[in-house]
Amino acid sequence: MPELPEVENVVLSLKKKVLERTFICYWAKNKKINVDGVEGKKIKDIKRFAKYIIFFLDSKEVLSVHLRMSGFLILGKWNLDKEDFLENRYENEKHLDLPDKKRFWQVVFFLDNGEMMVLSDYRKFGKVELLSLEEAEEKMGRLGPEPLVITEKEFKKLFKKRKGAVKPLLMNQFFLSGIGNIYASEILFLSGVDPRRKADTLKERDIKNIYKNMQEVLKRAIAMKGDSTSDFRLTDGKKGGYQNNHLVYNQQKKICPKCKKEEIKKIIFAGRGTYYCPKCQK
Repeated sequence: MPELPEVENVVLSLKKKVLERTFICYWAKNKKINVDGVEGKKIKDIKRFAKYIIFFLDSKEVLSVHLRMSGFLILGKWNLDKEDFLENRYENEKHLDLPDKKRFWQVVFFLDNGEMMVLSDYRKFGKVELLSLEEAEEKMGRLGPEPLVITEKEFKKLFKKRKGAVKPLLMNQFFLSGIGNIYASEILFLSGVDPRRKADTLKERDIKNIYKNMQEVLKRAIAMKGDSTSDFRLTDGKKGGYQNNHLVYNQQKKICPKCKKEEIKKIIFAGRGTYYCPKCQK
């Protein structure tokens, strides 16, 4: 799933390319995606909240996009018959000529400059909604604080009276927003903390190290244009670069880069593949 660094890169790219653009119309493959009313609305701003991409429109509404497991947004110009697309909205993909990877397209937004913004998502979990500002504020308000905004003091307070395992806690979007499996694994490795360790056993220095490494890992990943281990692509279709710099994530059976002795181990913990060094993480 695209996490904070991936979504941040999408937003940074979109701000350079589609601000002040107007949605002419849209096509969707699935009836669950209905953003009727977006037509004729201009994009005034774009921001990231947790893993959400929020387009602020000139109508006191927002277009909310969550990429979920396998989604990504791409921009470009394709030789598409717009009228055919619109006439076949919500039709099965077999009714449309979508060659190659276009068969994974779930939503196509036609913009006033002739470009298209496409949500490609082969698992079809991505979510697109047109919301009022009030609805968006309520939805975003339920999420945990931003990892790159929260202070160290505030971060320490989050752990008070918490007893669950630390890795699922970091991934809990109501506890802290934007971190997923990849970056939780990397952060805990650098902090020397076993991902299964209970939060109420963490010392003050452990929490301090987690905070410091969280900041460093996320900023480094943003600079590397995110992680394309799986499906994530930037808006130009290119891959990010963080997957080439993993320390433990997806590195099972490789020698630990810290102790140079133990092999990185993979376990299934809390329903997710979890990577760690048994020697370095306690």
